[in-house]
Amino acid sequence: MFMNPSPHTAIARGFNFTRRDVRLATGLVLFTYVTFHFIDHALGLFSVDVAEPALKLAVDVWQSVPGTLLLYGAAGIHIALAFIAVYEKRTLRMPPMQALRIALGFGIPLLLIGHVTATRMATEFYGLSPTYSRVVWALWTSDSEGRQLALLAPGWIHGCLGIHYAFGRRALYQRLRPVLFGVALLLPVLAALGFLAMGRELAALAAIDPGWQKTAEVASTAQRIELGRLRDGLLFAYFALIALVLAARALRDRLARRNNALVPISYPQRRVEVPRGWSILEASRGFGIPHLSMCGGNARCSTCRVRVISGIGQCPAPSSNELRTLARIDAPPDVRLACQLRPTGPVGVVPLLDALATAQPGRDAPPPTIEREVAVLLVDVLGWIGPANLHSAHDQVYGSNLALAEIGDAIAKAGGMCTRCDAEGAVAVFGIAVDARTACKQALDAARNIEQAFTALNARLGEEFGFAADVALAIHSGPAAIGAIGYGSTRASAIVGPALHDARRLQNAALGSGKRFIASVVALLRAAIETDELDAQTLAGGAGNLPIRYVAGTTSSAGLLDPGRPIDVVG
Repeated sequence: MFMNPSPHTAIARGFNFTRRDVRLATGLVLFTYVTFHFIDHALGLFSVDVAEPALKLAVDVWQSVPGTLLLYGAAGIHIALAFIAVYEKRTLRMPPMQALRIALGFGIPLLLIGHVTATRMATEFYGLSPTYSRVVWALWTSDSEGRQLALLAPGWIHGCLGIHYAFGRRALYQRLRPVLFGVALLLPVLAALGFLAMGRELAALAAIDPGWQKTAEVASTAQRIELGRLRDGLLFAYFALIALVLAARALRDRLARRNNALVPISYPQRRVEVPRGWSILEASRGFGIPHLSMCGGNARCSTCRVRVISGIGQCPAPSSNELRTLARIDAPPDVRLACQLRPTGPVGVVPLLDALATAQPGRDAPPPTIEREVAVLLVDVLGWIGPANLHSAHDQVYGSNLALAEIGDAIAKAGGMCTRCDAEGAVAVFGIAVDARTACKQALDAARNIEQAFTALNARLGEEFGFAADVALAIHSGPAAIGAIGYGSTRASAIVGPALHDARRLQNAALGSGKRFIASVVALLRAAIETDELDAQTLAGGAGNLPIRYVAGTTSSAGLLDPGRPIDVVG
């Protein structure tokens, strides 16, 4: 039985490039420019002569016609979008990290204006060469190196935070996170040290050879004054734009209140009135109503979603960004993202995720929930085979601990994580730090090792107690969320979503027909195991009422987990 696709899914297929995508693309251009600029600076740790060729290459790229259009176009668009975003925000109440990112973003032009004036404009207007010998020496002799180094920080931190918000939930980002953190921490430090090393090198050269200082290319006093006036004029214009945007926001809000253009929003426990144009999330923040939002209100994470229980006709159609996320979670028509929904009239909403669930006494904030394609391995210890009078409850505890030790070791060695491990069995997830293909191979490898371990374990238990463990295994691959669930000291990582739901359905179907091993065809194909020659069956009505094809057997003797069959597990 197939379920009709969500209306959000059908509409979302027609949208591709959005304002959010433009902001991300232009931000990546600027971040790339800053990154290579830092690398050029860091080469100064070797010498000015080593850094100069790298700078010349950068100048050739960025001062070419395509490079100029790309760099300054990206800077102009990115800053303009930032002004638009600030103007559109109806309240400036937001999480501290989001506020820090915005504040640092507005510090980027301070660096760009001073840098462009001292390099590009000095070259274009006065023919001064854009070399480290000139620029570093000019800053060094004017005691401006400290200001220059301090201005590097805002743009770099803003860019790093932007990349984290944009890609933080991607599997590749999670795998590279330690490396990226090291680069983000060390690169600006090395750049600053390289800049200082070049300054000291040039100062030493000037002390040894006074003639070099006389021949060094330095802007004249008149040129420095003119460049300083130009820089100050650009800075004044930039600060004037900021003041204009803030004044426009204040004027808009004042007119809205004067015209009494207020929109009532009803929450389960409270009713508020906000000016027309506010989003549901802004209304929550403006009135101190707890509301979960993990992506900074950018329509990426879906954690702010609400169900509209009244006034659905007062809700504008979803934007393309919102449609993408709603389609990804297969949301029904009455579910919207609070960060994007700006009602035009009275509405009633119910937040679907509890913002207070993570705030527990005496506990640190849990790690962020991640969503991705994973492989799930279910191991059920169904009971003990043998005469009941041959084993006591204490013997079963002993046997259970031996069984769980074998299960846990096999899962850990294969690269998985146990989210449940108790007397009834274990739930293991693979794919938190690897792709779905590798995760499925790891799950199959863990299942094979568990079967081998239980063959030896049951032989031991049979000799010692006269009973053996009855175990069933199930493997499936699909989307899931992994996050911390529980209260207080019981909080632990858990998996939730279609992958676990369908794995349980598969296991129940197998047990109902006397099978002890089952694997979905999607998991086998992702593990590069051919299924054409296997007797695959179909289970109707999985997550989303989509059928699931699977292979099952009394044991793994069908050959899927045969030690001689290559699975090619990758770390």
